[in-house]
Amino acid sequence: MDASRHKVDGENDNCGATLAAVNLNVLPDEILEFIFTYLPPYGDLEHCSLVCKRWHAIVKNLVRRSKLNLEKGLTDFRLRWEVFSQQTVNGGAGAPLSFIAGRFAHSAVRQSNSMYVFGGGSSSDTTFNDLWRFDLTHMRWARPVATGTYPSPKGSASMVAWRDQLILFGGWRYPSLHPPYQPWCLFDELHYYDLGKNRWLLRSSLSSPPPMAGHSATVHGDRMVVFGGYQIKDDFNVNSNDTWVLDLPEQRWWQPLFVGNTRPSPRYGQIQVELGKNHLLIVGGCGGANRVYTDAWLLDMTRDVWSWKSITVRNKRFGAVHMWCNPGCKVNNYLVVVGPSPNMPQDFQMMKQSRVPVVGGRGPPPPNPLQNVPPRGYRIPVPDRRLGGGLGGPGQNRGGNIRPGVGGAAAALGPQEQYLANRRAILNQHMQQAQQFLHNSNVNNNNNNYQPRSGRLSDLHAPPAPAAAASPPSPPVRPNAPPSPADGDVDAAQRLQRNLALRCRDNEPRLPKRFDELYEDPFRMAAFNVPTRSRSASRDHNERIRRMEEKMNAIRNSRRSAPAAAQVEPQPLRAPSPKRLRCNVQSLFVCDISGILDSSEPALEWVEYKNFGVLKGAPDRLILSSLIAGNGELILFGGVHKETLTDITHHVSNSIHFLSVPRDII
Repeated sequence: MDASRHKVDGENDNCGATLAAVNLNVLPDEILEFIFTYLPPYGDLEHCSLVCKRWHAIVKNLVRRSKLNLEKGLTDFRLRWEVFSQQTVNGGAGAPLSFIAGRFAHSAVRQSNSMYVFGGGSSSDTTFNDLWRFDLTHMRWARPVATGTYPSPKGSASMVAWRDQLILFGGWRYPSLHPPYQPWCLFDELHYYDLGKNRWLLRSSLSSPPPMAGHSATVHGDRMVVFGGYQIKDDFNVNSNDTWVLDLPEQRWWQPLFVGNTRPSPRYGQIQVELGKNHLLIVGGCGGANRVYTDAWLLDMTRDVWSWKSITVRNKRFGAVHMWCNPGCKVNNYLVVVGPSPNMPQDFQMMKQSRVPVVGGRGPPPPNPLQNVPPRGYRIPVPDRRLGGGLGGPGQNRGGNIRPGVGGAAAALGPQEQYLANRRAILNQHMQQAQQFLHNSNVNNNNNNYQPRSGRLSDLHAPPAPAAAASPPSPPVRPNAPPSPADGDVDAAQRLQRNLALRCRDNEPRLPKRFDELYEDPFRMAAFNVPTRSRSASRDHNERIRRMEEKMNAIRNSRRSAPAAAQVEPQPLRAPSPKRLRCNVQSLFVCDISGILDSSEPALEWVEYKNFGVLKGAPDRLILSSLIAGNGELILFGGVHKETLTDITHHVSNSIHFLSVPRDII
């Protein structure tokens, strides 16, 4: 009975598999094409094209459509970033997985269904000489066991693919620590790597380029063209604009002849793009300190004598900057560059501030919506000095003007108006004492009449005093009246008033430093140059701190009392809100290069970006990374944080980011 039941179950499984196969073939071509989009566009898709003629046509149409969608996504900036995570790789049972170390200034190239990475700088001022292969079909790293003559550890070398071989040339290496203060080491090594035999071959010739690094290279048929770089000539390190050609089958170097003296400026780190068999494009580069280039040059190799031609660059404000340390690659008729956006607003910026003088000095007081601003040149009236250093009665305004309705107006003051009025009163009181002190010093030559100031800044939020008999105010000073002896030296009074304001900080710990001054500093950062506001909101500051401490203590006690099995797992960090634009991520720049060879006036045009070129899931801002073109996608690998290059240990990356078009649901 059990055997018959198992037999029936087996027949049902076979029938289900056959039915699934039949149903898959019955599906329309559009549905099958959409299903194939979930396969890696490399080995698995190639295997599907070998099933039958129908699947071969569907796969061929899918590849063509993916290329068109990528081009359209580049112009519309409708793309997305996806990061490759090692945790998603499902290895065999107990099979160890290989991981590449983080690096920058490495060499990367794609050959068939694999991406090869060589060398680069590490996080501790050293360089690698290892070769890694990343399987784009199974998303795994592997280090081939190679034989032959290994290259020296180096970075910023050029590596291109030719037939079934990799061509590696040049590079730099960190100097040794002993003896110190040694220059960087540059190489002129030329290596061939046979992908079939996994073997390194060192090639040398009599006439070869000087040692160089940061150069660019492209393959045109059976020749490799190398331009620029940081070289050593006559024992001096210089930037170069020379062009060298390597005959790949014969392994022979030679230099071409050029028409005239028109050629790009010496540079390194430029982006070199192949435009057919007889043309190449040079974009960007660096010529030294404060010499970052954004120009473009076209090299014509159709004749025996080659020629350089400068290319017009349009829409430069949408173009990439610092292309010498940011990667770029060609996607059909477009040049794609990944880097920081120069026009993106930052969180903190230095802003030009206008100096606002102290109340009582030359010029008007700072504008305030709660008080009338006097005209330019008008001096604020100063009340008479009272006994004990006090001011006039409660019926007198703190600024020296008569306030009608003494009791009602004072009682109706809000917290903001009360604070400003008390603030002006204290400052005017200090000004009075300073002027009287200077007057007594000049007339009587005696400092014993100076009375210390009364009142504290803690009284700023105190309620107004009850109404009392108003004393007559002192007559206001006329704007054009000659200065009286009581005025004294106004500059000295201002300095004394600022010193008194600084002294009062020790008596008022609730006020933050640099925030309790009335004048503004033009050299202060805009983020800290805030307008004066009421301190009444800080009364319950201690109460809020007490409640927060109680809450934290309750959380600690609950965690200690709960058993280990009942503890809740930590929740993952939330993704940043999409409403706030991230400023420390990579931006995408796209340049249209389709009109370089087709028109009499060659020009390239940067495409207007959207949202500053920041796309969904954009990686962190890195430099000296690599960008290569895949099948309907772009692959970004490695890099280093620019801010950590001066540290002992650099923050390098070994992550892979894929830039592709979002899938459309039918």
